[in-house]
Amino acid sequence: MPRILFILGLFFVLFSSANAQRIDPCKVYGKIYVVSQKNLADVWVYIDESEGLAELMVYQQNNRFYADRSGQWFFTNDKREANFWVYFEPVKGHADFSIAYTDTESFAGCK
Repeated sequence: MPRILFILGLFFVLFSSANAQRIDPCKVYGKIYVVSQKNLADVWVYIDESEGLAELMVYQQNNRFYADRSGQWFFTNDKREANFWVYFEPVKGHADFSIAYTDTESFAGCK
């Protein structure tokens, strides 16, 4: 019995550390589907009011074909076509990364 518990504990540690890798904000772009439940999301994002504190500047595209590089997001209502499912986290410390919106397309992307 102790051996089984040890193996299960080891599996849990290995599995949880493999999934604890940090999400690269630069790779989150394209078609974005917003979810209201955090357990459904690929990433948890905090919207920062300060551009200086945000890790990613996001420009909201009106055409899904232009959302093809870092910081270019097209919000879709079709969850099947989405590249990422995003949950907007109200607490910055619980989010995978923070974003700030920009009105200038050339400012979008990672810092």
